[in-house]
Amino acid sequence: MKNKNLLSVILFVVGFIATYLFMCYCIPGLRIKLAAEPIKYFFESVKHAVIFKGILSLIVGALLAVLPQKIKKQ
Repeated sequence: MKNKNLLSVILFVVGFIATYLFMCYCIPGLRIKLAAEPIKYFFESVKHAVIFKGILSLIVGALLAVLPQKIKKQ
């Protein structure tokens, strides 16, 4: 039981971060155009459209977190 919960937490965190960064750098409509050093570009990309990206990342992370429970029931 504890192992399954830990797996769900890990899947949520990894899914959330991966989805958020994917939207920051791979979706043309959500990328920013900024000529700056890489660390400044990274922080500005993360701040751009934070609510929209956060909600979508939350949904993807939640779906991934539920997978271990759904697989175990089948």
